Amino acid sequence: MKKITHIFLATMVLVTGLWGCKKSKEEPVESVELRYRVESSYELPASGAKPFNIQVVASHPWVIESEHPTWCMISDEEGVASDAETVHAGKAEPTLVRVQYYDNVQLDDRVDHIRIYCPAGGITKKVTISQKGNAFLNVPEDELEWDIVRAGGEMSIHIDCNQPWSAQILEGGEWLSFEGASSGEGESILVLNAAANTAEERYAEAAIFDRNMVKCATINFTQDGVRLIPAALEIRAGFDQLSAELEVSSNTKWTVEKASASDNWFTIDTPSGDGDGKIVLTFTKNVGDALNKAEIYLRNVKENPEDYQAEKIITVKQGYEILPQKVFMNSAELGEWTSDWDNKPVYVDGQGVSFTAKSRVSRTMPFGTYTFRWSGFNGDPAAEEPLRIRHWFCFSESAEIKANIRPYENKVAFEFNAAKDGNTPSISSFTDADFTQPVEFTIKFDPSGANHCHVSFFVNGKDAGSFDSSADLMRTVTWGYNPTVYLGTDKQGTAILEWYEYTAPMNWD
Repeated sequence: MKKITHIFLATMVLVTGLWGCKKSKEEPVESVELRYRVESSYELPASGAKPFNIQVVASHPWVIESEHPTWCMISDEEGVASDAETVHAGKAEPTLVRVQYYDNVQLDDRVDHIRIYCPAGGITKKVTISQKGNAFLNVPEDELEWDIVRAGGEMSIHIDCNQPWSAQILEGGEWLSFEGASSGEGESILVLNAAANTAEERYAEAAIFDRNMVKCATINFTQDGVRLIPAALEIRAGFDQLSAELEVSSNTKWTVEKASASDNWFTIDTPSGDGDGKIVLTFTKNVGDALNKAEIYLRNVKENPEDYQAEKIITVKQGYEILPQKVFMNSAELGEWTSDWDNKPVYVDGQGVSFTAKSRVSRTMPFGTYTFRWSGFNGDPAAEEPLRIRHWFCFSESAEIKANIRPYENKVAFEFNAAKDGNTPSISSFTDADFTQPVEFTIKFDPSGANHCHVSFFVNGKDAGSFDSSADLMRTVTWGYNPTVYLGTDKQGTAILEWYEYTAPMNWD
């Protein structure tokens, strides 16, 4: 039952009386003032509903009535007037009206409306009460999931209900059939039969519906067979990416081989496996200007010649180098960004854009790889909070990639806002650079798994760390997702952004 919480509503309504056709203009207008405390709606269970109270006070006689008095009991259906001035001042003692609903013995839900009004002033308040019917339909929890042997067989599912029901085998369950009736009324046993399975592991669902064709239970079936499931049917690698992996879910031994031995731009490091594992590929650098494309075959190992042969064809793609576009920071480029902190950055002729403490710009940028060149670091190394240069790539509130150049702390620090379940990348600060010289920071995106990214960081061309986004880590960092980029300086000091380079992502199609 939904928990009922009384929310008190204090309402005052003034209703002006109508003049008779012969009354003089000097005769005073009589008003009606009605106050009540009650929720606008209630949801009650079929049986054992707790009563609720309505507080009413009015300057005229009042009425509370139900549209269905045969199943609603109201303790005080009428009330007398209170002193008008006391009512208006909010000091009149209200009448506490108790409302109780009888058990609903019918299958269907029912709705009642209670009206609170003064006959002298018309209907003022309408309260809606929804009460559940007593229909029920249950399937034991331990009968909602079925593991079926390869030989198949019958399954009995107990249906506990007090109404008509029906069952359907959903899409993918062609190997299931009903033994006997697929519908009934009241407590019943539904029997299904699974055919023998000589091929791959397979899955199906059946659903139980009530008399109104509302799904009340979903039953899942898994039948044993060859399981050989790659996480994706495509592997993507950047032009200079050294390796790539693909998860395989399996209950058997398996092999991997190239469709064509002439595809010598990659090698298969895992030509075989047993059970769950990974396909690992190693690549040579693609120095051409076209996409490399090949196929590999994932197959189970047959113990007997007559055993089923599962085969999954996986496409392997390797991108080619796309040259970066360099954008110099001048007045025109600065105008494309939004300044959102206390101090606005300014263009310094011949140098770039100068950022002072607490200055930052932002802009939604196309997905791809970026390099930013910073110089002119100026600050107090002994300051309590020395200069910090920010790079934030924000894909959502729960997926932000942050890298801060801290020249007076001799490091680039990496921070992340990731999935709120505690999964966050872990990358140590990078220190192998001369921070007394200009610094080029790069954030690079390569494909990883099913639409996710392998994110790499470089400082002056040196590898500074990387991580893979995935279904449970940095969820919204998916391939092609445009970020909002924030750049700026925090704490104390100044720095100059000379230029940035943008490298467009590969079109894998």
